[in-house]
Amino acid sequence: MGKRTRAVAPMAGSAAEPPFERTTHPDAQWFGNAGLGLFVHWGISSVDRGIDLSWGMMADKPWGGGTITPEQYFALAPRFSPRHYEPDRWLAAAREAGFAYAVMTAKHHDGFALWPSAHGHFGVRQHLQGRDLVRPFVEACRRQGLRVGLYYSPPDWFWHRHHMSFRYGSTGAPGREHLGLRHEPLSCVAPEPAGFDDDFRAYVRGQALELLTAYGNIDVLFFDGGPAALSVNEIRQLQPGIVINPRAHGEGDYLTPECEMPARPLPGWWELCEIWPPSCGWGYSDRYPGSSHREYRTVGWLLSRFVRVRSWGGNYLINCGPMADGRMPRTYYQRLRELGAWMGHSGESLLGTQAGPYPEVGTVPITVRGTTWYLHVGLGHQGPIRVRGAARAPRAVRLQRTGEPVRWRFLRGVLTLEPSIYVWTGLDDVFAIEWGG
Repeated sequence: MGKRTRAVAPMAGSAAEPPFERTTHPDAQWFGNAGLGLFVHWGISSVDRGIDLSWGMMADKPWGGGTITPEQYFALAPRFSPRHYEPDRWLAAAREAGFAYAVMTAKHHDGFALWPSAHGHFGVRQHLQGRDLVRPFVEACRRQGLRVGLYYSPPDWFWHRHHMSFRYGSTGAPGREHLGLRHEPLSCVAPEPAGFDDDFRAYVRGQALELLTAYGNIDVLFFDGGPAALSVNEIRQLQPGIVINPRAHGEGDYLTPECEMPARPLPGWWELCEIWPPSCGWGYSDRYPGSSHREYRTVGWLLSRFVRVRSWGGNYLINCGPMADGRMPRTYYQRLRELGAWMGHSGESLLGTQAGPYPEVGTVPITVRGTTWYLHVGLGHQGPIRVRGAARAPRAVRLQRTGEPVRWRFLRGVLTLEPSIYVWTGLDDVFAIEWGG
């Protein structure tokens, strides 16, 4: 993901490029209140089963995880054989659990393109007989009623493999020497030859144009670094209703915090992306006990994060990595069934709602639909459940899961709920407050 990519300056604007404005196209307005998205990180790293996508070839990562040399990593490509690729099954399960959109890695930092690109020399065109893995995903999204998102990384470590260091944070100083394709120490990183950067920008531009013109309407384009080889204006001319993140151009239609909840609500549209398995990696691995994509954190954990995001008006993009053969692990489907069961009785409190006044007036996260406020009491909550500064007493308070009324007190503008102890489920218990007209 982008926070760990090497810094690349965004493309400078030209006189012809108008100042950036968030999209106002009617086909893009769904994103502001989309709710829940599925992030799919997939690629050749899943063949090894012990490393993360792309980052598995980088030595001395401060966040841990398995490591092999870049030479070993790139050699995984001929063994990548998704013979059980089943995006319809992935996405049908996600739709039934309340997901609204899905974003898949068309190309990550390792440079392996999941579509038969005419640009570059590393991808399915060279190693999978030209089999297109992007098209089935896009078409499955449409069949399942999900908005289509594609992730594309302009940073490309295969293209730059002879002109970069594969040690995280290397400086060339003793103990922080640069490392090469076999993780051998380098006295210096080889300089790029004349015309190298121009060729690279043309390559990135060509691949981005392919993704924007070969698959019909694309709803979300998730860049992860620069260079920004196409301007925002060019992208919107090709895809008028698209939503673009800011990681290539420095500005975008929404903000993208990663694996860390913001300290306060963010302005405008935003999306928190996180990893559902208890793993330090985005791509599938299962050879590290306690850090495996065969295991998934509980639905209670996911709801605690999703609730906080929705109470502040954001979307939640949760990542799951397929195995090398194209299947999702069984736990993926188990967790989605559990989430779907919760959504069946309480999903209206998160999907299609607005941000609530939390923590300004509430002791628990609040989401709002019209004159109804939903109070979310998550796993481990302690203390009273209160709303301060209310102008009047509520018309009714109910437990969303069962519809049964809940006892409450209203005194000097403070509403205090007094639910019975038996209601707690260990997930997210939702209390709906009807304020009336």
